[in-house]
Amino acid sequence: MNISPLTLKDCQTAATLHKQAFFKGWEESVFQEFLQAPLTFGLKIEDNDTLSGYILWREIQDEAEILTLVVASSSRRKGCGGALLSTLYTILKDKGIDRLFIEVAEDNEAGIPFYAKQGFVFSGKRPHYYPREKNQYVCALNFFKDLV
Repeated sequence: MNISPLTLKDCQTAATLHKQAFFKGWEESVFQEFLQAPLTFGLKIEDNDTLSGYILWREIQDEAEILTLVVASSSRRKGCGGALLSTLYTILKDKGIDRLFIEVAEDNEAGIPFYAKQGFVFSGKRPHYYPREKNQYVCALNFFKDLV
């Protein structure tokens, strides 16, 4: 496994993985906009030159927010998500960023325990935030992790 910066060349594949992972997956143009925005960054993890996952985040002064973290279904439970987060923690600490946030859909049965295992703490929720089928919505659960 190799971790390196997520680049504009990765946007199409990243969008494909995002659409497989989420109900309303992002288009390639969304990734392009994020990667060209100031203070927004990404990392990817590859296995044999195949994109296995990525993390995209935004930095604001001494805080950062994970915008999305996706691991391909074929690469799950192999440490890819943990490796991406571990690398991110190091990058953020080196920049003096001491708190990291993430928002997770309440029906994300794999994500919630994963972030709890990573030391994220529940801090609240937004009702009726993420769209689902038949005009239904689920809450967004907010978590944070102190990096100091």
